[in-house]
Amino acid sequence: MGKTINLLNDEAKRLHVYHVEENEALFMDDPSKPSARIYQTKRGRIALEGLKMIKEKYNMSWYQAVKDRWVDYPDKEMVFYRANSITAREVFEKADRAAEALAYIGVEKGDEIPCCLGNIPETVYLMLAANKIGAKLNFFGAHFDPVFLDRIFSQASNKLFIASDETFDQIKDAVAGKDFLYKVIVSLADSLPKKPEDCPEYEPELDAYYRYENKAQKFIAEDISLMSWPEFLELSQNFTGTIVDDNDLDSDFMVTYTSGSTKVGFPKRMIHCNRSPIVAGVFHDPELCGNPAMKWLRTLAHIHTESNTNLVTSISDAFFQNWSVAMEPEYDREHFLDILFLDKPNVAVATTSFFIQTARRYLLEGAYNGRKLGFLLSPLCVGEGMAPGEEKFINAFLKASKAGSGVKLAGPFHFPYITIGLGGGDTEHGGIYYSLWKGLREKMYRFKLKGQPYGMVPVPFAQVAVLRKNDEGEYEECDYNESGVIVANSITSLSTYKSYEKVQEKIITDNKGRDWLSCDVFGYIDSMGNVHMKDRKDSRVTMENGEKVYPYQMVDAAASDADDILTAVVTEVTYEDKTNFVVNYEISPLAKVSADEALAAMNARLMTAFPNLEGRIMYRYFNEEYQFPLTGAGKRSVVAVANMGYAHSFRLVDGEKVSVE
Repeated sequence: MGKTINLLNDEAKRLHVYHVEENEALFMDDPSKPSARIYQTKRGRIALEGLKMIKEKYNMSWYQAVKDRWVDYPDKEMVFYRANSITAREVFEKADRAAEALAYIGVEKGDEIPCCLGNIPETVYLMLAANKIGAKLNFFGAHFDPVFLDRIFSQASNKLFIASDETFDQIKDAVAGKDFLYKVIVSLADSLPKKPEDCPEYEPELDAYYRYENKAQKFIAEDISLMSWPEFLELSQNFTGTIVDDNDLDSDFMVTYTSGSTKVGFPKRMIHCNRSPIVAGVFHDPELCGNPAMKWLRTLAHIHTESNTNLVTSISDAFFQNWSVAMEPEYDREHFLDILFLDKPNVAVATTSFFIQTARRYLLEGAYNGRKLGFLLSPLCVGEGMAPGEEKFINAFLKASKAGSGVKLAGPFHFPYITIGLGGGDTEHGGIYYSLWKGLREKMYRFKLKGQPYGMVPVPFAQVAVLRKNDEGEYEECDYNESGVIVANSITSLSTYKSYEKVQEKIITDNKGRDWLSCDVFGYIDSMGNVHMKDRKDSRVTMENGEKVYPYQMVDAAASDADDILTAVVTEVTYEDKTNFVVNYEISPLAKVSADEALAAMNARLMTAFPNLEGRIMYRYFNEEYQFPLTGAGKRSVVAVANMGYAHSFRLVDGEKVSVE
């Protein structure tokens, strides 16, 4: 069997992950399968050598790996915050002071520090400082259930609790009864420029964003057990010892969380070690990933800090590429366009819903009077699917705003405007799928694609496969373009869940004895090796007569009209003791026909594709007045839509809408 990594001790049971570069025989038994692709392509072979190199050269802390990337550029911007440009020299000076303060109060390697922080510079300082010592940061959300918060606190070290002042008010009651030796409150105002109007990138019409009240002082006045961030840093002066950074790839780095949509307020807790962000970061090097060198760009970190996507993709990956990070504490899709102009990121990761609302404001409401976003080189949608109509609408916004036109890359890479990109996978895998400039790539590969969409590309070092059950009830690997459960093997995957039983639930062992970590998604891998995620693996519906229906196929049919249908979500309901389906849809703001005509055409497509479902399809129309419900992360909540049953739905009978209720 494969060689495991991260087997640190008996108490912390770790995920069984194969060193792909050492286990070729396990996967080359059938070289025609997608799992063997990494051993057969030029890019895969480069990746295998890269993994060996990382093992030899990067067996260190994340802190040290990042510092090595910036040691020659001390005066370059590393963090940007509300027009405050913070250099690498300043970042590491603050991080080293924070590490000394942590050491002074007794924080040691292996300690778990609970922290509820927004995207502010102090979050970066703490990440570097704790990692230097070998402490583990538990980034949790203020919106978590109080019972779950109690569980987090009881299992963490009692040496330190840290929060930012915009989150503390929501959790102070949960913290009050805990015996933390030090409780630190960071203010959003701590790193604001003293005179923002004197900063080169100050935006006068967005002046309110530069004026945060220091709420930390109010909380400290009410509770003498609390300490401000500047006071905490002063503790570093009392430290007289030496911090020994003996951490390696397998040292724990942080605890992050899933979106928690299955059980709101109770997300799954995942432990990631240094290996995950280091491997992901190093593989951005041009010789490993094949992309052009793109130093000195700026990315945006605004997704909640308990998300691995934010901490690794938006922050860590940027530092490894010598990009600066705009730390953005506001997470508000209604004002995301403001945030883009405020922070001017070249790379922005956000949910599809965020970009849709931003496109609405720019194209339909005329916000900013057509001011261009030439700085926005790579907008990347994550966290939820994207229908063809949504992609077209967002791309219309990017084209109208001349997104990316102001950025010139090394070599011939320069575009008048760019198209939306996709990111995916799941937090357990550290996000191992992406597709930059999706629309442009569909044009580049149009002959190979033959009209099919360009899927998501697995990162070079990850193995992906699709499994399905055979007649013996065992999982076997599918061929290219065959559908099943998408699984992966990547050393950027989580080390373990906080509850080890959760790891066991995610592992699928195939008929060759190989363990895979499930992505819990149904889909396929195309002949180019790209991944197409279609729906959750348990989404299949069994009708009363035993017939199997896949809702994603209904979604594909409903949303295939990119001109007129913005998006569609299909949910299952029981009506009059029979299985029915509700097609929840939105009309595109760019629709070329009326809403009724678009609906009639969509219904015709569904009846053609699913004649057996005649009389069992309902519709529910969402628009600006009656919007899709969202999760706390700003994504469309399929769970909330499903819980609506058939409320506000209708059928089409002889072309007429007939209310079901």
